[in-house]
Amino acid sequence: MVKPARQVHQIGVVLCRHHSLASVGLVFDTFRMANQLPGTHRFALSRISQDGQPVPHPDGLLAVDGGLADLARMALVVIPSLWAHGDAAVADQPLLIDALRALPPRVLVATMCTGAYLLAASGRLNQRRATTHWMLADGFHARFPEVQLQPAENLTHDGNFICSGGSLAAVDACLYVVQLMAGRDTARELARMLVTDVQRGPQALYAPPQGWRQHGDAEVRKLETYIADHHADSFTLDELAAQIHVSVRTLQRRFLAATGLTPIQYQQAVRIERGKDLLESDHLPVQEIAAQVGYQDRVAFGRLFKKVTGMTPAAYRQRQRRV
Repeated sequence: MVKPARQVHQIGVVLCRHHSLASVGLVFDTFRMANQLPGTHRFALSRISQDGQPVPHPDGLLAVDGGLADLARMALVVIPSLWAHGDAAVADQPLLIDALRALPPRVLVATMCTGAYLLAASGRLNQRRATTHWMLADGFHARFPEVQLQPAENLTHDGNFICSGGSLAAVDACLYVVQLMAGRDTARELARMLVTDVQRGPQALYAPPQGWRQHGDAEVRKLETYIADHHADSFTLDELAAQIHVSVRTLQRRFLAATGLTPIQYQQAVRIERGKDLLESDHLPVQEIAAQVGYQDRVAFGRLFKKVTGMTPAAYRQRQRRV
């Protein structure tokens, strides 16, 4: 019997001095582990730098296999996480950004966390859905307003561009690529070897609500504390405004500017966070948990919970028990 021909997928992993070695390592380990699975699909990885020379990284000199000319022959280009150095990497890698802009349409590009900065700087993400680490979403959106940023998502795929959230979401992106190239069964087997799921759910499961941001408005911080302490209660905007002696209109403007949320949205976010805590630690019925956080209507609580987290309260509880 003739053995099936082996399919080799060429993968170029971009390296620069700003990359997280943990993210780079996750990429290489995931695809190397995939190569241990039975089947015909194999992944050939190449390290690529802007000038084709070893990369002087803060953690040591990184060997490379080639330069930017090699990117066009790849089936997939991977850009690992840049920690919080996305802006610095963009300034440092103009030739790489040009090469990303010129990639043939057939080449997949996968970014890990802040690796999306380099792809966004090329303009290839304009008018496309993308994600990055939730904590850096505001800065990313300010720099690349034409990108349709989805910070609650752990993974996005728009056209030939795949983006993933926080650094450890590199595994999710690699599993997704394996599924695209080698099929779902192979991705499932690889996930089992990695002791993870093929898809771990939205980044919103791990990110605090949007309003959990630092700001300098002391009076809004006072209201945040009040809302957190009385999240299950009902109160009006007039009552909140009176606490800091401003009009309702001023309250709404200042609260939104400081937190990114309206006061009512902030209260909803606090309720959902408290609901998560109860679902993780208690065995109370969902109806009772909904009542404890301020919702007499279990359906309304469930609808809002799913909108924020991407899953129902029951599914969230089941998932946390598996973790």
